Amino acid sequence: MSSRAILRLGALKDVARFQDHVQSLQLKIPCDREIARGAESPLRRPLTRAGIKIGNRIAVQPMEGWDGTSDGNPSEHTIRRWRRFGRSGGKLIWGGEAVAVSHAGRANPNQLVIAEHTREGLARLRAVLIEEHRRTAGSDQGLLIGLQLTHSGRYCRPNSHDRPEPRILYHHPILDRK
Repeated sequence: MSSRAILRLGALKDVARFQDHVQSLQLKIPCDREIARGAESPLRRPLTRAGIKIGNRIAVQPMEGWDGTSDGNPSEHTIRRWRRFGRSGGKLIWGGEAVAVSHAGRANPNQLVIAEHTREGLARLRAVLIEEHRRTAGSDQGLLIGLQLTHSGRYCRPNSHDRPEPRILYHHPILDRK
């Protein structure tokens, strides 16, 4: 480990300083001096892999809003967030939400759950996102939407934020101490 102080990249306020920092680390990372905007932006270019075409390179990554209802359905806050995902113009909504595969596998009592009783609510999230995306981007061509399915295992708190209810498949000597 170097004795040099760790630099926060946010402290580098322009491209030249970033490039100087990269060079000081003896790294080669290509970096344009100007940000390409609009139609010229590389982020606007489609991406095709394994026969799947995504309309641009803007992605929404999985997150847990922790704002679902107690039965695992989306709330109005969840729907508002997904509407904003659609408005972003991003063509890869990769996860949009971390959705528990069962009530017992929830990380918190407000996490969404994929189950028969939440089917309509999850379908509504998708429909709202697509509708807003069409309104913003003009088309849903090249739009790819997925869900991150999850089970929180030893970190489950399905019924109360302050009451762990772990589901442990494997007892680990270090993790179990926590």
